Amino acid sequence: MKKRWFLCCFLGCLYWGGWSQVDTLFEDMLMDNIDQITDDENEGEVAQEELLERWQQYAEKKINLNNLEPDIAHVLLQLTDYQYYQLQLYIEKYGELVSVGELAAVEGFDKEDVERIRDRVEVVPIKGKQKPFARFFQQSRQMLLVRYGQIMEKQGGYDKEKENGYLGNPLKLSFKYAFQSGEHFSMALAGEKDPGEQFFKGTQKQGFDHYSFFVNISKIGLLRNCVIGDYRLGFGQGLVLGSSLMGRKGGGTTQVRQFSSGVQAAAPMNENNCLRGAAVVIGTPRYAATLFYGHRFFDGKIIRASGQPLVFDGSLNVNGYHRTISEIEQKNQLRNRIYGAHLEVNHRVFSLGLTCSETDFIYPRAPADELYKKYDFLGKHIFHVGIDHKWIIRKVVLFGEAAYSSNQGWGILQGLFCDLDPRSKVSVLFRYYDKKYWALQAAPLGESKSPQSEGGLYITADYVTSRRTSLSLYADYYWFPWLRFRTDSPTANFDCAFKFQFTPSRKFSGAFKYQYKHKYQNGKNSAYYNTIAYKDRHVFRLTLQEDPISWLKLKTEINLLINVIERQAPACGFLFTQDLNLTIEKWRGGGKLRFAIFNTDSYEEKIGSYEQDLLYTFTVNNHYGRGVRYYLILFYQYRFVNFQVKFSQTYWDGKNAIGSGNTLIKGNTKSELKAQIIFHI
Repeated sequence: MKKRWFLCCFLGCLYWGGWSQVDTLFEDMLMDNIDQITDDENEGEVAQEELLERWQQYAEKKINLNNLEPDIAHVLLQLTDYQYYQLQLYIEKYGELVSVGELAAVEGFDKEDVERIRDRVEVVPIKGKQKPFARFFQQSRQMLLVRYGQIMEKQGGYDKEKENGYLGNPLKLSFKYAFQSGEHFSMALAGEKDPGEQFFKGTQKQGFDHYSFFVNISKIGLLRNCVIGDYRLGFGQGLVLGSSLMGRKGGGTTQVRQFSSGVQAAAPMNENNCLRGAAVVIGTPRYAATLFYGHRFFDGKIIRASGQPLVFDGSLNVNGYHRTISEIEQKNQLRNRIYGAHLEVNHRVFSLGLTCSETDFIYPRAPADELYKKYDFLGKHIFHVGIDHKWIIRKVVLFGEAAYSSNQGWGILQGLFCDLDPRSKVSVLFRYYDKKYWALQAAPLGESKSPQSEGGLYITADYVTSRRTSLSLYADYYWFPWLRFRTDSPTANFDCAFKFQFTPSRKFSGAFKYQYKHKYQNGKNSAYYNTIAYKDRHVFRLTLQEDPISWLKLKTEINLLINVIERQAPACGFLFTQDLNLTIEKWRGGGKLRFAIFNTDSYEEKIGSYEQDLLYTFTVNNHYGRGVRYYLILFYQYRFVNFQVKFSQTYWDGKNAIGSGNTLIKGNTKSELKAQIIFHI
């Protein structure tokens, strides 16, 4: 299972200043959710590229207040639902804004709100209707990206004498070509080869192991969106179909509610949860209907027990590896198709949506031996229906979704957001996911990766305590009515945190975060059953940032983790990181350097940390054991060509080997080299 998670986006053309802005945004979002992302039970690839693809275009241009979309307003500008509602009401009543300063005349905004977003917004009149293809090629742009990566040390899987070793070379190669013409037409093609996979030979004569593509037409009359190829779906709060980075714990009041992303074209450079097929959205901004059909494949084995029909034995989590003979034999053995419709009604103060989808498999899944998987769906067909809503009542926003699956499972999520005053915001969210409820493409807020056998009450608040300080709080009481992995009993758990941010000056800022998590897991085994023991987790994080001069940025972070397990001695983990970012605009280049020291008592005390990476790539790396890690990124832009290279190395003290099996490295260092070149036309 991978220990890193990549959030990649390859649409749009960004300047280096834009890269820094988006880096900062997603670093804050990732670090607020770092403990949930690096939990053992949530390990895997985080496929949230659709948000990056959508948002990174705003790094190279300012956001037009006269044409402001809800998710951009809430996430990038940090506006509340009440502020966004009042802004739309003001424009409808008095016409388009003529200056950014006019925003202070809108109810819900004050001078501090205007100054906070002034550098990121603009006021531009919305152009009248134009012929979509009148200036097709004049408004078009193209991008070609080629990326390389490699672990420098030899791994055990490349030993030619090893049984079931890797068939290919250790290079990781990928590419993406994208074409976009204004807001009406776009298309893309991408491919990827993982380390150890063959390339244009053997079992991979087609070249790359993974290809993705799409053709997208949008905003032409009643045709709001049409995608042929790969795409993602996100409706309501994600109980039936979800693909949003929002709806996570720990990110403040603005990250609790998901925003319906609808149909999003995607051509990712790795295997993930995209559907391949076609989807169309027809309607107006007030009334719209979506029809979709798509399919996916999963790796595993097709087996038959004596006297029983064929069943699929494998995981529905996609890792995309086809490096060995056994992995190739299991490739794409299970075909899954999803089709359905979504209807929505949007009004100024309310919205209502209805989602219906059918999920089919060509084979049923093999029953699991583990008791905690007793209620997993194993059939060939399952139908879902979900109803989502949003109501704005003065400064209160009610939102939620209820869903039903044909195996008699229910899921309910109901939330409330209240803008108490310009300095205080509160969100409350209740969730309950039945033991039988199961949805393959769901992604609502929750402690588990899938919405099944969980209930909880989540409360979060944001306070502006002064002009230079702010405080964020959250608490989550949640319970599991059935067994879970490594927990052989129903349990009730508690999770809370606070984050204090301070900005003494324009060049210096900092934050202190404390998180406490009380949960239960299996303790020491007895002769007949597993005992249940509590586990208390304390996390302290101090972050300091300074920009002493315009071309230099410094960041220091200290992490301390303490695990206290019942009837065991406390265990600790420590991580110190120092970042230095250098940008020389005159030379259109620069570098980024990090040095980290870590020391943990065991893997259970691992500490995740966000790392800057190649352009459009975000990495979360786990630190465990005792050692040091550093990386260096160099970047340069010459006219229409961007070039970046990254070298990273981790050194473990007292280790003679890293990994096991095919990933075994003899020694105590692990080094990685990455490079990419991007052409913009």
